[in-house]
Amino acid sequence: MKTSSFNIYLLLTVIFALTACGVTALSQSPEQVTPAATAPTKKTYEDLIVGFAQIGAESEWRTANTRSIKAEAERLGVELRFSDAQQKQENQIKAIRSFIAQQVDVIGVPPVVETGWADVFQEAKDAGIPIILVDRRADVHSGLYVTYIGSDFIEEGRNAARVMAKLLQGKAKLLNW
Repeated sequence: MKTSSFNIYLLLTVIFALTACGVTALSQSPEQVTPAATAPTKKTYEDLIVGFAQIGAESEWRTANTRSIKAEAERLGVELRFSDAQQKQENQIKAIRSFIAQQVDVIGVPPVVETGWADVFQEAKDAGIPIILVDRRADVHSGLYVTYIGSDFIEEGRNAARVMAKLLQGKAKLLNW
């Protein structure tokens, strides 16, 4: 259930990010466009093409995550172009470049490592394709991606300590280092 909720949140965030980034579709060819006809139209789920460069199947959680992303995209009518990087950064980078060439609307990626993303993220930005970091962060300037969807493990630790302190009712000491 938690994975399904996460993926629903992910796809909704993709939609909101696309809206915020001004992704539009014109119903006319460029030669038919007049100033009055350039008003953007909003995309529906069925109009979206989402590239997702998954890390791979490193764990049962990641496998369930993949199944859930695919199922939710299908349920919403989103065209999902999926790539399994088999735990290799170079495969994720290759997939992102392929998504850029295919002119997808947005790219989701849980980076297999933190570094080495600036060039390919810049390529996506230059192509007008927003990057969404999923589950893991990348050590890049925040202007190279539109949002991060994932956990704040420091805050999760604080919350766990608060609950533990309450359960122990002052009968033990908690260390903070």
